[in-house]
This record gives sequence, structure tokens and C-alpha cells, in this order.
Amino acid sequence: MVQVKIGDVFDIVTPNGIGLFQYVHKDETMGQLIRILPSLYEEGYILENELVEKKEMYLVHFPLGTALKQRIVNRKGNFNPPLDFVLPKKFRSKHTIKGEFINWHIIDYETWKREQVQEQSDEQKQLSPWGTWNDTLLKERLAEGWTLDKWI
Repeated sequence: MVQVKIGDVFDIVTPNGIGLFQYVHKDETMGQLIRILPSLYEEGYILENELVEKKEMYLVHFPLGTALKQRIVNRKGNFNPPLDFVLPKKFRSKHTIKGEFINWHIIDYETWKREQVQEQSDEQKQLSPWGTWNDTLLKERLAEGWTLDKWI
């Protein structure tokens, strides 16, 4: 079994560059939670603490152990998460049926209780996506420069 440790930083190759992320938490049900670091890098980049200290773009659950075992991602080092990093209390999910928007779900990370909202507050618009992304979706989102602001 492939072991990962809190603070491990990984890279993943996308069609538009190399994305970086840091493992920050393991949820017993959802699995590994990662911080997506800003920017894409070119081959030969040097991983320094300054890159890891940058504010993350968002967080998402990702099957990290499997991706590492299959060599989809590469472990680059271990760094402490930034001092101001706080595990989020809430995430959000866009609820659609047959492609039609119904509402947003604001999910409490501890209780999994969902609050339904039609219009998101500015604070809710900054919540990371609920769920687990596979490597294909992660690569696609990184390559297209997906951000929380574009998720409407």
C-alpha cells in the first residue's frame, strides 16, 4: 500500500502544464482532501516553500493513494501547510436534474447536513466543491484554469 503523509506535495501533468497540490486531510468517508495550488508550471520547475505557501485556489477530495500507485501523480516533497490554512467547515454542490439547475447545496463537512439555497452569498461562492474528483477531471480543470469564480 502506498503511504501518503499530510503535507505531501504532488504534481500532475496536464495538457497545458504541470499542476501542484498538497495533501491536507483525510476524511474517513470521502478520502484525501487536497489543496489546489495556483498556476501551472513548466517542466523543470523548482518546488520551493513559496509555492506551497500560496493561497490555494480551492480544495477537493481526490483518490491520492491510487493515483500515486498508478504513477498518475508524482510526490515532490513534504511541506507544512500554510499557517493560515484552516480546514473548511462547509463545501458546496450544484444540484441539477436532467441538466436543469435546481439549487445549490451547502454541505456541512462535519455533519453532512445540506442547506439548499437558490442564490449564493459571496461567502458561499468561495466554498470548494463537494465530492471526489478523479485524475481525468482534475487534469481537465487544471488545464482550463477552472476557479471557484467560474463555477456559477
